[in-house]
Amino acid sequence: MVAVLALVAAARLRLLNFPLERDEGEYAYAGQLILQGFPPYELAYNMKFPGTYLAYAAIMAVFGQTTAGIHLGLLLMTTGTAMMLFWLGKKKLDEFAGIAAATSYALLAASPSMLGLAGHATHFCAFFVTAGLCLMWQVRQKEKYLFLAAGGICFGLAVLMKQHAVLIAAWAGLFFAFGKIYGAKKNQGKWLADVSVYGFAMLTPLALCCLWFWQAGVFGRFKFWTIDYAQQYASIMPLAYAPQLFWHGFSWVITSCILLWIAAFAGLVLVWFDPRWKGSRGWFLGFCAASALAVCPDFYFRKHYFLIALPAVALLFGAAFSGLRQWWGDKNKTSPLGNWPVWCYLLVVVVSIFTSATVWFRTPLPELARNLYGGDPLPESEIVAQYIRENSPPDARIGILGSEPQIYFLARRQSATGYIYTYALMEPQPFASQMQREIIREIEASRPAFIVFADNPLSFGLRPESDRTLLRWWDEYKTNYTLVGMTDILSPTNTIIVLGTNFVARYPEAHGSALEIYQRNGSFSAQTKKP
Repeated sequence: MVAVLALVAAARLRLLNFPLERDEGEYAYAGQLILQGFPPYELAYNMKFPGTYLAYAAIMAVFGQTTAGIHLGLLLMTTGTAMMLFWLGKKKLDEFAGIAAATSYALLAASPSMLGLAGHATHFCAFFVTAGLCLMWQVRQKEKYLFLAAGGICFGLAVLMKQHAVLIAAWAGLFFAFGKIYGAKKNQGKWLADVSVYGFAMLTPLALCCLWFWQAGVFGRFKFWTIDYAQQYASIMPLAYAPQLFWHGFSWVITSCILLWIAAFAGLVLVWFDPRWKGSRGWFLGFCAASALAVCPDFYFRKHYFLIALPAVALLFGAAFSGLRQWWGDKNKTSPLGNWPVWCYLLVVVVSIFTSATVWFRTPLPELARNLYGGDPLPESEIVAQYIRENSPPDARIGILGSEPQIYFLARRQSATGYIYTYALMEPQPFASQMQREIIREIEASRPAFIVFADNPLSFGLRPESDRTLLRWWDEYKTNYTLVGMTDILSPTNTIIVLGTNFVARYPEAHGSALEIYQRNGSFSAQTKKP
């Protein structure tokens, strides 16, 4: 187990400086603003709860506001999740179950097919869900209000990281309440007190954040984005598309560790034959079901959404091999291979490692970014951010017409608008036109020193039915700006980079997927840089 955790840690350490993707850029920029004293939803709008923003702020406060610092914090967090799963598996079944659960989680959480090398909100959900499970296990062994309250807070923090975790937190609360009601019988006061402690504790993190936002004057915006707009976003995808989208997403995420997933599904069967699960099968299978449902709320089934289910998958994996080993020992059978369930476990682990080894240890970072994220301008964002940082004062405001929030973080410049993504503006939802008018007003009022235009369909989110008011406005408004730089992705192996007006004059327009840098006329002199 230590060897596998060390190997995965070595892979993550090699990739500490892997370019931030869009979600990471959002969390990092919001965390950066928090460290500067700005509450979430004041200068950066999004429908996610603020937990991951706070987690990023905490990580950056310790390890620095850098890409490497963020990924180092992620390494420690995923390793901590694996160790908690080891403890839980060991307590429930045996040490072998804990070892299998910890190693499988570490391998899956770093899986390239789930984009697990990036610091997604679902990683943080998995951490707090696992912590909640450990604490609630302690409550089942010896009832203490301290453990009960701490468990409730952990599940509440999981919800604060991403709303999807509410299904797991609700399962934990309902199962606990059912157990207390069934066990307390006539002592209604006792079970009511216990359930109330858990419920209040679970709601505490969100309640404290709401109080913070109310005092900071951003509660209305928080409500709009996380409830009003989030409801519209969740209703965009028709239910009829869900099976196809699920299969597309799931068939992709299992590619790098398929043997591990097969063994985990076998665990769903083996728990019915393992007597050690007597009395807790309902609890465990309920957790697995809640974790699976937590992937599904909006029917998008993006690759990193499956990360939230990994604690359940890891425990199933541990249950499968521990159950086989228990059954083999009970039968007192002999084999030339000795304890064959252990050998099978080792085979699955080794094959899973070799499947990801090229990504983890061999592929150069720029090539890996293109392999995993296609035409997304992740390395190019670093170039654009550096140019802006070197050619503007620290208090300059910048705008991005597109969905590349990592540029704000990397440039260390505040956004001219709270719309750090343009996806919402292009979606078929009733707030889109209102949002476009608002981003136009904010940019015109801020008069940003630089505007980056993402001439990239994956970044802008333009659809055939999208309102094009923002694009028409930009065609007129950009006369106030001069094109001073560009990164133009022509192919997976060919990106044209031109920085400075002299070089832009020789390459004045994009031919591929580009980030175009516009400087406000008369703001200050931009340096001329070689391409």
